Amino acid sequence: MDNRTHIFTILIIFLCLFCPVSLIPAELIGKEFPGFSNICVKADENLIPDIIGVSMKLPDIVYAGTYLRVIDIVRSQEKLPTGTFSINYILEDSNGIQPERLLGTINIQNLVRGGQKKINTTFPVPSDVQTGHYLVQRLITNTENSANTGSYLQGRQNQVQIINSEENILTGYSDDPEYTGETGTLFISSTVVNSNDYYPVETKIFYYLSKSGLISDDLIFIGDTNNFIIQPKDEIITEKTFSISEDLENGKYFLISSFLPIEIITKDNSSYWISGDPVSISRTIPYNYPVIPLTRPDTIQTSPEPDVTTLKTDYPDILYIGEGNKITDSIANIGGSTAGIVRVEYLLSSDNAGSDAKHLDWWTIHNLKGGETRTEQVTIGIPGGIRAGIYYLTKKITVTSSPQEKNTANNFWTGNRPVRAEYNPAARIPDLTHVTTKFPFADPGENAEISDTITNIGNACAGQVTVAYYISPYPSFDPSTARYLGAWETGRICVGEQLSNTINITIPADLRKGEYYWFSVIDPCTFIAYCGEEMPELDKSNNINIGQLNIGPCVFCR
Repeated sequence: MDNRTHIFTILIIFLCLFCPVSLIPAELIGKEFPGFSNICVKADENLIPDIIGVSMKLPDIVYAGTYLRVIDIVRSQEKLPTGTFSINYILEDSNGIQPERLLGTINIQNLVRGGQKKINTTFPVPSDVQTGHYLVQRLITNTENSANTGSYLQGRQNQVQIINSEENILTGYSDDPEYTGETGTLFISSTVVNSNDYYPVETKIFYYLSKSGLISDDLIFIGDTNNFIIQPKDEIITEKTFSISEDLENGKYFLISSFLPIEIITKDNSSYWISGDPVSISRTIPYNYPVIPLTRPDTIQTSPEPDVTTLKTDYPDILYIGEGNKITDSIANIGGSTAGIVRVEYLLSSDNAGSDAKHLDWWTIHNLKGGETRTEQVTIGIPGGIRAGIYYLTKKITVTSSPQEKNTANNFWTGNRPVRAEYNPAARIPDLTHVTTKFPFADPGENAEISDTITNIGNACAGQVTVAYYISPYPSFDPSTARYLGAWETGRICVGEQLSNTINITIPADLRKGEYYWFSVIDPCTFIAYCGEEMPELDKSNNINIGQLNIGPCVFCR
């Protein structure tokens, strides 16, 4: 080592030990120099975090034009929290012939040291992806530094076979949509057919409105369905009600339905279809409630601009899924000038922070004067895709006006008590439950039989019923810790009817001595987020039967 190299080495060590990171030239970060492989440089916040892939699960075969389910687990190897970073999932041809394709991006806010993140999502596979075996790569980037090109994440990866069939694997059609002017909702029923003989496919439907009926013109996105899985040679009917914004101009619109987002398909693609006749959108003129002047001492005008806030919201304890629910709402302008357009958006969230709020409906107010209160009975629709459970009703107020509203801190509201979303007991909806389930006693690796009888105690027939069987070391059912053993799929079961079945299963050979629990689960998609569209039922609490299995030297266990 010559004198210049020796001096340079001492300088770098000095900077590393005693100087702030910002004093190290950016061009030195990440570079290799002779004789410096053992010198430590402090981490820079713009460096890509050290993340490894722990596991990646993909289906064996996916058709182009459908959705690829990716269940991925990544882990941080950093000593400090990572901060925000992104993972781009890239489709790479194993033979190196086809160009790489970006499937989608997942943003992760932060991982602590040793922290793991489970990613369970789907990405649309464009219709022009050619048949072949593809590797799903993870390209990790630091979102704080957009100029950083990123690096491929190390760890377990997986392959998927994509088939691009000359025939249309999926075909769909929608009935004439039904528009209700009083509630401003559009009801759509669509039928999707899987024509292939061998493999189930996962898909969803996007809905758009268009005055011209052309996908090349400006489209108005109104919503989409949840992901659902269609078995081979089967069809599914999906029904959903969408709230149409009051800002939409009255007129006639064509309904455009698409399996893939419109932005990734062309007009020659077969992944979309258009309604034969346009639907007429025309909002019913609402009743104008009288203006009530503000008299409360705590609502004194606070600014020369408009300042809109919530005064009082009365809402029921139970909101019925798939139906309209009435609430009484009071909105006030405590500012000093008129608010031109006030839009109150109603949402439903699983927590009081509104972290996963789902849109329900709108209430639009025009020309809300300073010092004025408007009270109205609003009907909010609970979409059929919302699962039964405990939620919080939330609101978001948006003001379009001149001058603009400056104080927006009071534009968000969350109810101080939770509400329960459930199906109306009088609705024509099935309710499936177990009559009896006989679980076997056997040893690991042995074949056994499970005998099951189910019935329908609801108000309507149920079709395409699935009962899945699991075994777990835990007494509470969790699909992430239970092992799937098989399923019983049956057809229509009507009110009061009973169906029985015996299924052969194999007890996993690697089970150790101890206590295990059997689970018979009616409609497993109720409990598995990525399974597909669940069956509506009046009551989900009676869908699971539990049995116990003891493995080991236990005299009285059998």
